[in-house]
Amino acid sequence: MSAQSTLTIILVNIKIHRIRDINKRRSSLMYVCLCTGVTDGKIRDAIYEGCCSYKEVRLATGVASQCGKCACLAKEVVRETLMELQTAQAAIPYPAEFTAA
Repeated sequence: MSAQSTLTIILVNIKIHRIRDINKRRSSLMYVCLCTGVTDGKIRDAIYEGCCSYKEVRLATGVASQCGKCACLAKEVVRETLMELQTAQAAIPYPAEFTAA
């Protein structure tokens, strides 16, 4: 029998939830897309739920799917959120390891 040490995904999720809470306090009510009623909070939530690109966020939320005037701002929110998540994950002192249960 060999002993294996693993870091569970729970630690990563704790950091993501902390970032989500901070962002919600900051500006979760700013409308990015008036045509479809998408706020910056909805964009961030889509990323926290697994979207990894602007294209995926657009498909999930419908942002910039009508007139397109909000595309630049939506891309900026996506970029900032992805950078925050990347920074938070880089701060984990041990590499995350995923194993099948």
